[in-house]
Amino acid sequence: MTFRFKKFECSHGLGAMKIGVDAVLVGAWADVSRARRILDVGTGCGVIALMCAQRNPEATIDAIDIDPASVGEATANFAMSQWSPRLKASLEDFSRIECACYDLIVSNPPYFNSGIDAPDTPRLRARHQGVLSPAVLLEKGVRLLSEAGKIAMIVPYEQTEELMETAAGCGLHPVRTFVVKGHANAPAKRAMLEFSRVANGAPVNTELVLESAPCVPTDAYRELCKDFYLKF
Repeated sequence: MTFRFKKFECSHGLGAMKIGVDAVLVGAWADVSRARRILDVGTGCGVIALMCAQRNPEATIDAIDIDPASVGEATANFAMSQWSPRLKASLEDFSRIECACYDLIVSNPPYFNSGIDAPDTPRLRARHQGVLSPAVLLEKGVRLLSEAGKIAMIVPYEQTEELMETAAGCGLHPVRTFVVKGHANAPAKRAMLEFSRVANGAPVNTELVLESAPCVPTDAYRELCKDFYLKF
């Protein structure tokens, strides 16, 4: 199963999770402009890492996951891309990284808390928060950032307020928030959040509506993802 983008292809049939809108949104939105070292946490098939490599020709990207099949698939996807020398996939637990200095940590983290300590399928494990919750990304990630480094993630909208409080407790400041709605009259579904150790005034708050009519992308959605989706 292969997903074709404008400048790369990405197989996503072996790992725990398939390519979805959330991953493409955060891959297109995260601020990679000044990043020289990027960490993609919970990389899955590697699509976010590949998008970051396309957007920043100078960055090296480490992509980690705890699912062996996902790491294997990401490794194969990286090898087929034109940016393979700058991409590396590793079987690694984010919570156990001890020494690093990243300019950007980006993730489409697990969003489903089932109350089960050990989900028994790869897809459930990928969706289940376990030890990789959005809060852990902040609490652990702040110790792995360069001085001006940032953490970017996409989460269910209802988690936004709680994560703002968690970030403040970690010494992180909101830089940008990006609320995502399916259509103009729909409730907010996702939020993309960007945090930094450096306070730069009030965060920039933006809203994105995905469709103007069923299966009709809005101009804003097209603009955000125009370098990736074939149909855009």
